[in-house]
Amino acid sequence: MKCKCIGSLSCTRERAGVRVFRPQFAEPFHILQSPHPLPHGMIALAMPDPTPAPAPLDYAPRPSPRRRWLRKLRRWWPAGLLMVLAALAILYGPHFWRRWKLIQLQEACMTAKLPGDRVVYENDHIAALTLVAARPTEYQLTRFGGAGRIDPRWAALATAVGPLPRSSVFPGEVNGTMFLHERHTPDGRRRLVMAEGLPWGFDPVVVIEPAGYLGGPPRLVWEGDPVRDEATSRALEYIRGMSGPSRVEAGLANPADPSRFTVPFMQNGVAGTLEYRLGDDEQVTVRLLDPAGFKARAEAARAAHQHIATQPAPASHP
Repeated sequence: MKCKCIGSLSCTRERAGVRVFRPQFAEPFHILQSPHPLPHGMIALAMPDPTPAPAPLDYAPRPSPRRRWLRKLRRWWPAGLLMVLAALAILYGPHFWRRWKLIQLQEACMTAKLPGDRVVYENDHIAALTLVAARPTEYQLTRFGGAGRIDPRWAALATAVGPLPRSSVFPGEVNGTMFLHERHTPDGRRRLVMAEGLPWGFDPVVVIEPAGYLGGPPRLVWEGDPVRDEATSRALEYIRGMSGPSRVEAGLANPADPSRFTVPFMQNGVAGTLEYRLGDDEQVTVRLLDPAGFKARAEAARAAHQHIATQPAPASHP
């Protein structure tokens, strides 16, 4: 027997004319079908892959349905929020726009400052015609021959919320807006106060609870003529029947007391100042400042008129 070693891959022995192939590796070889014919007695072998087989992948477990739902929610919630906001804007947008405009008109009235360089009511007919000619968009003639100025901010708010409150004494009369500003009750409630002035003493006041962004429109809580004390009533009665100009000037808020405001006026040629106060009952009272001085000025004016009336007429010469 002959033994011929071919490299280190195999060992071939001849036995009785037959070649026997024995591999010298522990791993078995695989017999392949070669596409080319081999010499007699030869076979094609496939070498084993020296690279180790990769370990099987450790796949993560499939997420639960709840977790998959949360992932979709995180992905799509911005688009859903935009759709909800768009729907709310279509449904409630016009309402909130009208409410915003109403709040702006209301705040303009609550922070209004009336012009101090002009009267708000003039009873003299010649002076009234002069005011209407100079400021036709501000002043209107009254049926008594005077002229009144209604503040445009108050007119705009009254148009937005309803008819403009008027005095019940002279319905339809044009009264001058002598005060328009916010005032507070002594216990701290914020109110819009509007006062109209007539030179003969009828001065209706309107007290309004302001509206907010939610809720209804501004609410009228009180309207009427302010209650006067006895001294004020006697002083104003003293000048009844006297002749002279009558006018009302723009009112001023009292910076030291948020419940009070003052209005300068002249009635029948006698000047004075009225002080108004908003109470906890949301009603307004009024008193004449310095009633003794007002009465003294009234007596002086009355005496001057009587002196002029008793003077003899100048003699006429032929």
